[in-house]
Amino acid sequence: MARKQGKAGDQDDVKIWTNVSQNPVILADGSMVAAGGQTTPEQAEHAEGSFWEEHGVLVIGTSVLTDDGAGQIEALGAEIEDLRSQLVTSGSEKDALLAEIEELKAKITKAE
Repeated sequence: MARKQGKAGDQDDVKIWTNVSQNPVILADGSMVAAGGQTTPEQAEHAEGSFWEEHGVLVIGTSVLTDDGAGQIEALGAEIEDLRSQLVTSGSEKDALLAEIEELKAKITKAE
């Protein structure tokens, strides 16, 4: 078992497992560990020796964000802001083109 029976409040023997897959994991007790999520102490009892541990989906310990990962998050945040500004610009350009189309339609109608 992942947790030894002991005094209430004795948390030294509690293990935390992290779901490293991109999909949720359903444990033997029917509870779920979200993608990137961590087990509760109760769930940890079902994680050790499970199919998910055997296949490397649940790994012991908490997830750690590396410096490289933090850098990627910052880069993605900057890219999102750039894409948002492009979206606003595209919306303005679209509105201008639609107005121009309406003007051209009005000219065509007058010419007939």
